[in-house]
Amino acid sequence: MRTIYFEDPNTFPEIDWFTYETAATYGLPLETIRTDYKSGIEALLKEKPTKAIFLGTRNGDPNAVGQQQFSPSSPDWPPFMRVNPILDWSYSDVWSFLLTCKVKYCSLYDQGYTSIGSIHSTVPNELLRDGSGGYKPAYKLSDGGLERAGRAKKAGKKNAPVNGRNNNEPGQRSRL
Repeated sequence: MRTIYFEDPNTFPEIDWFTYETAATYGLPLETIRTDYKSGIEALLKEKPTKAIFLGTRNGDPNAVGQQQFSPSSPDWPPFMRVNPILDWSYSDVWSFLLTCKVKYCSLYDQGYTSIGSIHSTVPNELLRDGSGGYKPAYKLSDGGLERAGRAKKAGKKNAPVNGRNNNEPGQRSRL
């Protein structure tokens, strides 16, 4: 299985470190792409035709509108099948899985981040402020509907790209 990481200069260093460390831990052959997502996917599919890409999209995500467990890519993208195995998982489902199975996750989640995007548009979730100037970990957020409270909103742009990403296609970590 090919594992692709779209490296971006606006990504938190902790995300880069976690991605490379996870790939090493699990022996994943990680391919790093340093271009925009659409161009990167086009080049990847041209180099090695791929039928499906596994994503971590969930129903509450901005790019999930209209998607199902298996959904074709958008018309203006190269053709591939989006596979969304956790589409129906809630925020608490994700954290229950990670904590129960003792799966490692990025250290930013222990610092109050509940949804991580660009270093320019993401801050810890104020709902997790602990009273002593710090933040509780992300899994303590009681209302998963407020997961993105630490993300800057783009005024007046419906379905606008977030962090250089078209909200209808893959995010930073995709499995081909």
